Amino acid sequence: MKTNLFFKFSVMIILLALAFVFAMISGAGNISFIQTMKALFSKADENTMTIINSIRLPRFILAVAAGAGLSASGCIFQGILRNPLADPFTLGISGGSAFGASIAFAVGLAAAGWIYVPIFAFLGAMLAIFLVYALNIKKGFDSNSMILSGVVASYIFSAAVMLIFAVLSSDKLFSAFMWLMGNLSSFDERLLLPVTVIIITGIIILCLFGNLINVITLGEQKASSLGINTARTVKYIFLLSSLITASAVSCCGVIGFVGLMMPHIMRKFVGNDHRVLIPASALAGAVFLPVCDTLSRTLLSPVEIPVGVITSIVGGLFF
Repeated sequence: MKTNLFFKFSVMIILLALAFVFAMISGAGNISFIQTMKALFSKADENTMTIINSIRLPRFILAVAAGAGLSASGCIFQGILRNPLADPFTLGISGGSAFGASIAFAVGLAAAGWIYVPIFAFLGAMLAIFLVYALNIKKGFDSNSMILSGVVASYIFSAAVMLIFAVLSSDKLFSAFMWLMGNLSSFDERLLLPVTVIIITGIIILCLFGNLINVITLGEQKASSLGINTARTVKYIFLLSSLITASAVSCCGVIGFVGLMMPHIMRKFVGNDHRVLIPASALAGAVFLPVCDTLSRTLLSPVEIPVGVITSIVGGLFF
């Protein structure tokens, strides 16, 4: 069993390495694999080093972190809520982030400083989290109630975003629209380190909860009989997963289906044990999103497609 899992994780790590090579050599600038390796070790010409080290590498790292965070969070949501449709999008977190970012664009803060859109997007996501939390605090985090609360929150935030769009000027509207479709091209590198640290630390902590989540998926009664305070455990895990999602979405915009697809695909690949499934889902997202992002900037080059469009097309076919 361990040998089989080692082989499967090795395959995914190889795929991640291939995704890295694909991201580094693909784009408007024709850069070979050898040139890429030289640039990473500061042995290439200045132009190549700028493209690789200042543009493609940071973008790849963000895509890896965001993909891993969204996938791991989706896996957690599906596990603790025992619902195959649970993900950051259906729980309203992405909608709240879109609402917060739209406010930043509407009042002109997007042009005033690089930090405002991510901050407002993060605050919007946290607003959505606490709205869903507040609606369910007396119901013990019932699975169906959580999903319905998330859907309600998504509709409310979507309506608010449409209202904001209706009064935005054309220049602000385009920037906001591109962000809302999921876009890794406009993030600021100063966010890369804190966001990556939050997401990776959160995923590691979630992995430690794998066995608890296995018990929770058996049902509240079974978990209680084993001495687990289900409501409290679900609350903490839900809030941590939501924090990871909020961090990812604040930088990348609304990227749908990553948190829905990857856990389902990995269940077929590694099984239902969350001790294995959580890191496997994170690794799958870390491969999938960078590949989609690379396709988004190369398919219609020099025009760049928002990465959320690519993930939605793949997700729609998958769904």
